[in-house]
Amino acid sequence: MDKVDKLYQNYDILADSKNKPSEHEELYLEIIQAAKGDTVKKMLACQFIPRFLKDFPNLTETALDGQLDLIEDDDVAIRKHAVKYLPSFCKESKKFITKISDILTQMLQSEDSGELATVQTALITILNIDMKATLEGIFLFKSHQLKKMPFENVLYSFFAQNSNSLVLN
Repeated sequence: MDKVDKLYQNYDILADSKNKPSEHEELYLEIIQAAKGDTVKKMLACQFIPRFLKDFPNLTETALDGQLDLIEDDDVAIRKHAVKYLPSFCKESKKFITKISDILTQMLQSEDSGELATVQTALITILNIDMKATLEGIFLFKSHQLKKMPFENVLYSFFAQNSNSLVLN
């Protein structure tokens, strides 16, 4: 059986409601390991890792590390796909919001318009989950070395483009 088929098989077993996903931890770990595979495996890992996050609370850090590996990939399509699913981690565990918003804020410097749009959408989504924790992550970014844009320009650009998407409670 080829490794892509194996990933789909793992997905099917974990998704089957008759099975108790938590009894198949090794299958989830194989999905996380796919983040280090070829392009097809990485694209599947982007989707499958967050899908089963809630079933493996003891593997949340490992799962996030796998997703973050995908965000650092050289292939912009993989990065965009991985970013798209980052808010799932924040929905499952708010402890990740500050870290993920910090990472997404760094990614606002992307020169790829498609990637930038995906990052902005993800950041808006987590802002709507927990604004305080997200803003803490955004302001952590100020402490990082900036390569191309002053911090204020990055934030101004982001909020100017996305102010209508924010839901204020």
